[in-house]
Amino acid sequence: MKRMTFNADADLLARAQQVLGTTTATDTINRALAEVVRTHDLGSLVDLPIDDLTPEVLKQLRKPREH
Repeated sequence: MKRMTFNADADLLARAQQVLGTTTATDTINRALAEVVRTHDLGSLVDLPIDDLTPEVLKQLRKPREH
């Protein structure tokens, strides 16, 4: 994992912590980023040919991302 410094909206971070059930800024940011990627991946399903939607592919897409 790469260490970074950045500015974040404190109110938005607090709200994200409530929504995600996280307690630290790092956990909140990592979980939020994982959710963005997961949402994108699920949205891209409409572009896949139906033959590519195997049970294994669907299982992988449903799996929470580790950070």
